[in-house]
Amino acid sequence: MKRKDWIINGSLALSSCLIFLLMIEVGLRVTGLQTTTPNPPKIYERSENPNISYKLKPNLKNEKAYKARVSTDKHGLRTSGESRMAILGDSITFGYGVQDEETLPAKLSALNAAVPGYQLQQQRALYEDYVQQLNPDAVMIVFYWNDLDGLKPGILDDDGILRGHGWKKSEDTRPWIQRNSAFYIAFDKLLRLKTGKQDQKEQRKKAIVEDSDSIDTAHLRTYIQDLRSFSWILPRKKYFVIWPDNGLHTQTKPMLIAGARNAGFIVIDLYEKFGNQVETLPWDTVHPSPDSIQAAAEFISEKL
Repeated sequence: MKRKDWIINGSLALSSCLIFLLMIEVGLRVTGLQTTTPNPPKIYERSENPNISYKLKPNLKNEKAYKARVSTDKHGLRTSGESRMAILGDSITFGYGVQDEETLPAKLSALNAAVPGYQLQQQRALYEDYVQQLNPDAVMIVFYWNDLDGLKPGILDDDGILRGHGWKKSEDTRPWIQRNSAFYIAFDKLLRLKTGKQDQKEQRKKAIVEDSDSIDTAHLRTYIQDLRSFSWILPRKKYFVIWPDNGLHTQTKPMLIAGARNAGFIVIDLYEKFGNQVETLPWDTVHPSPDSIQAAAEFISEKL
């Protein structure tokens, strides 16, 4: 093939590829499958209580969020339970990615007082602000290891996106293509999911083989102190559920269990059920699948 023909054919192939990518870009935008502008779930609002920071909107009716539907009562809590037990926690307890009836509190017929992103300070503030008025006979706190990452409340930004404590808009340093191409964003999500699932498998294997523990013990001690302080205003019957992540935490989990028991909690360790092998949602590497939630609910019920 002559050099001129090679250049022409190469240019045509490149043009066809660019046109194809452009068609995908337009298709993603038109169908709404992927946008370049923020499109967070419309389920949050800011709270006047700085210790709560943000909360679920009240009176939601099957609002789409995280590939599921979310409903709330007049106080902004996701579904009201039939029992006299209230369950506090973050997105795992809230039921990220599952329907109202598939959440852990729903399976336990308890009040779902969990909100995505909440850490212990927000859980306590929400309890004092509303849940305590219901005079629950029992309270359950569901702990996940990232509760130790941020010991201060997150925030809801102007676009309705949950951010970490102290986040500033100027911190958005994403490159131009990541902020403006729907195709790039969709491809990046797919790639992250694939690599995330692989990393999940490797982390779980590494935890078993090396028995390593990366938890910050200073954060853990602070959490235990806050948990003990919180326990003073809780009912006599209180439970502390440890939800597994990819690690085994053989060095720090005994500290956590001892701290919770010393604060008067009955500890339910879901590592006894799952080890570090909790099945997560197909499109997520953190939040449990409906089957995992069901299995956890059955295990917890046996301990109550």
